This record gives sequence, structure tokens and C-alpha cells, in this order.
Amino acid sequence: MSFPDRDRILEVIDKINKGRIKATEVLDEEAPPVDQMKFNICQQMIKFKRTHGYSNKDLSEIIGVGPAVISRILHCQINRFKVDSLLQYYSALIVSSKNKKLQKEFNERLAGFLKDLAA
Repeated sequence: MSFPDRDRILEVIDKINKGRIKATEVLDEEAPPVDQMKFNICQQMIKFKRTHGYSNKDLSEIIGVGPAVISRILHCQINRFKVDSLLQYYSALIVSSKNKKLQKEFNERLAGFLKDLAA
């Protein structure tokens, strides 16, 4: 994938300004830890989608939510979600992969995070 030319960038900016497409939200480096966690979960879901070649419809069916929710996740609209909801959605994707190694890694990382949080 090559970097878009100037005209394409201006075209996309114009569409964003007119509200015809949604821009992906970015996170301030000084954001609270809970926002960082939500943002990271969204990023992992985007990575999972790309790695497995899923469409938005595929994600919607696996997670059991509508297309608007998937769009919000993929655009990192973290203010629309609670951490537990995002973890549940991401967990559903991990389980759907039937990849035991990925499931184990997810469970270990989550358990380590929760242990550190409790300490």
C-alpha cells in the first residue's frame, strides 16, 4: 500500500469535514489509563480484523452487535464504550479464531493485567 497523494488526502479531509466519513480518533499521550486500555483494545481488534481478513459484517456477526457498534470500535470512539464491553467483544474474536495459542496469550495477558491492577 502506497501513501496517498496530496489530492486524495485533501479529498478525504473534505469528506471528514462535511461529515460524510468518520475519522479514526487518536489518543492523547497523557490520556487516563482506562482510556489507554480502551484505545489499545480497539487497536487490537483492528489488527485482528486485518490479520484474519474479516469484513465489518464478519465482525458484527462474530461479536453479536450491529454495524454501528463495529464502526465505533474501528474508529476508536472509546468514549462510547466501557472497558468490560470492549474486552468482551475482543474475547469473542479471540475465541472465534479457535487458535489455542492466541486464546492462551490473551488469557495470560488479561490475568497479568488484573493481578498488577490489584497489587
